[in-house]
Amino acid sequence: MTKPLNPWNMPDFKAGQNVVCRIERQEPDGYAVSVSKENYPGFLPTEETLKIGDEVLAQFVCITNNRILLTPRFSNISTENRSFQYVHWEDELDQLGSDSTTEVEQISLSEEEAAFRVWAKQVNPQRVTLRRATDLILPPLNPADVDTFTIAEHDLEWLITDLEGGMRSGVLKASSECALSRFAMLLYRGRCVGCIYSSKTMPECPAQEEALQFALANLEQADTKVMLYDLPESLVLASSALFVGSPAKQEETSQPRAYYDYTLEWLDNKKYTACITIGLTNRLGHCFVYVYRGLYVGSFYVEDQTFNQDKSFVNSIFEEDPKATINVQILRPELTSTAVRFGYGLSIASKKHA
Repeated sequence: MTKPLNPWNMPDFKAGQNVVCRIERQEPDGYAVSVSKENYPGFLPTEETLKIGDEVLAQFVCITNNRILLTPRFSNISTENRSFQYVHWEDELDQLGSDSTTEVEQISLSEEEAAFRVWAKQVNPQRVTLRRATDLILPPLNPADVDTFTIAEHDLEWLITDLEGGMRSGVLKASSECALSRFAMLLYRGRCVGCIYSSKTMPECPAQEEALQFALANLEQADTKVMLYDLPESLVLASSALFVGSPAKQEETSQPRAYYDYTLEWLDNKKYTACITIGLTNRLGHCFVYVYRGLYVGSFYVEDQTFNQDKSFVNSIFEEDPKATINVQILRPELTSTAVRFGYGLSIASKKHA
């Protein structure tokens, strides 16, 4: 039985701390849980099927709306075969430690900053392989609004001041001949909420936080070419779900179009912000559908690099490819609450890089 949280019984957890939780009941895209021996109410987002009454290891993110937000804590096995760590109360936190907080404490982040880093490090968004990974991020809606320059014309400090001071929301794309790299940052109010980095010297794209470090290093090189443009915040937040969203539990269905319509209705009812990925089976393409607070705001066909605000475009995809696949990444409302500083601070990340 969970205990309601109030100012007199708030747990003294830190972002990234390991906690034990008991599965209480299933909820959309996860489970309601009771946390620790004190039975604090919490939510654990996951696609995994868990049994009511199971006790699993998770990590504390933050407290919002009188409930604890957690991320799954996985055992040290390959990402292709992840599984939860199941625990017994007598083996609780004395033996588990809290190793994930070490990096957070070393760079002296606030609790709100640390919460985002803990969340972003644990989420495992879908991977889409492209010849140029930066193509996953929306192009400018109006090419005339794009700023282009080389770092030789300015410097990294000037750029960060412009982005953070101007609280810019949009995209920074860049390439470096010296590093043989291309990278892109998705920006929300001057903070990075998604980063992709690819280089001919790397066989695979690095994870998001590491990608940001590589990108900042390349932005110190004079030859780096930068393209910067603004986007509506609704599109930025919906796009960010691809990077830091939690996957919605997939329903078994042989009718993708019906499932897509159901998903749009469900997101509208919940007023969720999300990114829906439609995978085309007939020509191996991908289309991202952006939903902001339950409202459809547009779609992006990746291979053609075209953005479309007409719902009929997505409908035509299912007419052409009735077997298209659907995946949904939801941006948890808690991530844009006051309990979390949403995104990576560029000035903080650049200090870590230095």
